[in-house]
Amino acid sequence: MSKHTMTRREAMRLIAGAPLVAGAAGFPGAAFGADMVKCINVGFVLGIHCPPTYGVLDECPKFGLQVEMQRLQSLRVILQTIMGGTGDIGVGEPIQLLRSRQAGNDLVMFGNWYLNTSLVVAVNTNYIQTWKDLEKPDVTVGINSQGDITQVMIIGGFLKAGGDLSKVKWADVGGSGTRMRALLGNRVQATVVHFDQMPEIQKTGNYKVILVPHREYHPWINEIVFARGDWLRNDANRRKAAVFMKGVIVASRRATADFAYYKTSFLKYATLKGKDTMPESEMRAYWKTLAQDIGMWPADNAFRVANIEKLLPYYRAAKAIEDKPIDLAAAIDTSIMAQVLKELGQS
Repeated sequence: MSKHTMTRREAMRLIAGAPLVAGAAGFPGAAFGADMVKCINVGFVLGIHCPPTYGVLDECPKFGLQVEMQRLQSLRVILQTIMGGTGDIGVGEPIQLLRSRQAGNDLVMFGNWYLNTSLVVAVNTNYIQTWKDLEKPDVTVGINSQGDITQVMIIGGFLKAGGDLSKVKWADVGGSGTRMRALLGNRVQATVVHFDQMPEIQKTGNYKVILVPHREYHPWINEIVFARGDWLRNDANRRKAAVFMKGVIVASRRATADFAYYKTSFLKYATLKGKDTMPESEMRAYWKTLAQDIGMWPADNAFRVANIEKLLPYYRAAKAIEDKPIDLAAAIDTSIMAQVLKELGQS
């Protein structure tokens, strides 16, 4: 796999990760032996991704499940790979899964990969003081692409403030590093960046954060775990899905409570140049924000139909999904997570 540099602040510049493979072990209470699942995921590992990645690749084998991780660069390709049957479990956006279901594909989400996001909405205060200022003719709002999570994230806050979407000018600017440069170069006056980019941004001019997703949406859902409906209807596969999420939960709980555990997962899996020489104080501060301030890895996974349901109006406003009913009961299987929490305990 080729490597791609993702420009962020100096200490958090990321490169694409290579495929990751875990070992196998026995599954308590079932004869899994060398059974495995193939997980299709994005091609990079940020700090937010490290605990769940460690969970499925290092904790799942302790419960008897081997996970092979294949990394692709496009979320759409991830969905297509799962639909085509060359992958078992996928990690992707709820928006794309719901749109795919509207197109007739039987994809089902059964857990969160993590909760909330490290993204925030930043604005140039020379142009923008309030949400209504996004309507100004000299303001352009930078997003990753039309209808994706970056646009939906902005639209939610804008509509809550009574904004008129017909007056907003959008520009597709892929990648957080590219969006940051577009903001600093005044090619856009509002955009979505990672929270750890803000100190560097604010050194250069008058910028502020206008939206923090976990405070605005209670919670924000960024990445979910999913599979084909027919795959999940097989009892053996459901057990594998449960063990997969068990690994996520075990790692989430330990990473939230223990910086040393998070550090281990970060150093092993983050696709970061120079991560081995990153000051521990900086790594600890980053972990504290993710684990304690944002609550990125909740003990119960916070996988609930209601959390997706209340985001639907913003998905529709962004035209990310079609304006027609969605059967969330069919799209979201909460029983797997319920079984995992029963086996592990709620906290």
